[in-house]
Amino acid sequence: MTSAAGLLKLVVTPGPAELAEAAASLVRARLEAKPDLVMAVPAGRTPRPMYALLRERQAREPVDYSRMRVFCIDELCPPAPRDGYFWRQIKAEFLAWAAVPAERCHPFRVDAADLEAMCRGYEATIAEAGGLDLVMLGLGPNAHLASNEPGAGFDSTVRVVPLLAETVRYILTDEVVQGPVSPRAVTLGLATIMAAREVVVLVSGRGKREALRRVLAGPGGVAVPASALLGHSKCTILADRGAVAD
Repeated sequence: MTSAAGLLKLVVTPGPAELAEAAASLVRARLEAKPDLVMAVPAGRTPRPMYALLRERQAREPVDYSRMRVFCIDELCPPAPRDGYFWRQIKAEFLAWAAVPAERCHPFRVDAADLEAMCRGYEATIAEAGGLDLVMLGLGPNAHLASNEPGAGFDSTVRVVPLLAETVRYILTDEVVQGPVSPRAVTLGLATIMAAREVVVLVSGRGKREALRRVLAGPGGVAVPASALLGHSKCTILADRGAVAD
């Protein structure tokens, strides 16, 4: 099922497997159309089946990932490991087989002595790459986008942010996190995400139903960070049936 809310396109799949299939097909299509794709890639539960499908397809029908540039969506601050919990997942589930050269991969350096300076440099690196062609990310249970919690300014750029206690609790339920979690993160800002040429949001399960409903209800201001996407010229929400209100 496909519908539209303003400029935003909503694609509803029967279940999580079909959601992963749609997301994997989209990534490969964008890469084939632009081999030097500049993409901010997701971590967490929802994209995990997509990465598995991409790997399976690569074994059968290889495409060249070596020219793309890979950026992060967000990352937890220390005491996360110096290479980051989320980046570890991306390395294990995507980069380990995609053969993107290290110099074309851009993790957040959460071990930097000056995180604010690192964030400013990260925003500059995105600009030097020509901007982001594609940002693919999930939707938080409270409608946060990346680590932009409710209250985040729509003009925000890459920066250090506080996380709500409910977000920290949610993160701790993910098997990718094997250790203590900081109440701070570094994240792409809402303005950074909005500047991308395309944004795709992956939404799966009943736990995201209320957040998705709030986004689709219309502009919610800073209380609904993901509602910023209603003004994006090319944004698609891929949601499975469980995430969509009856």
